Amino acid sequence: MRRSLALASVSVLAVGLMAACSSDGGKMVGGMTECTDAIVNGEAEKYVSETSDGANQWYPDSVACSNGWAVAYGINGAAGQFYADASGAPANIIFQAEGQFWIPKARPDVCGTYDDGNYPSDAEIPEDLYDACLSG
Repeated sequence: MRRSLALASVSVLAVGLMAACSSDGGKMVGGMTECTDAIVNGEAEKYVSETSDGANQWYPDSVACSNGWAVAYGINGAAGQFYADASGAPANIIFQAEGQFWIPKARPDVCGTYDDGNYPSDAEIPEDLYDACLSG
């Protein structure tokens, strides 16, 4: 009796989870990240604002993407400046795709152990984006 009650509970939970993941049309809600300048730089802007309590602003330059990773290149400068007048440090912000979100990643966590100038075997970021680990 307990076993069938447990199985029934699991079935109800599974149906409830599937319903929570679908929209009115029965399509799955969510999706995958898109790597566009607008989206990745939007995430970089949000990240800089949140980590500086609004004191800094992201002045975008370019974006590079590879295999579920993105790097936003730009200037992390004082908020409220015009882009042409932006002063601050050239910077890059590394992101990893997780479902429909770009999640900022810290260099020490994803760049691996840099010893001899070669791409580290323990790096998580793709090799073609590894230059972001060496600058910014």
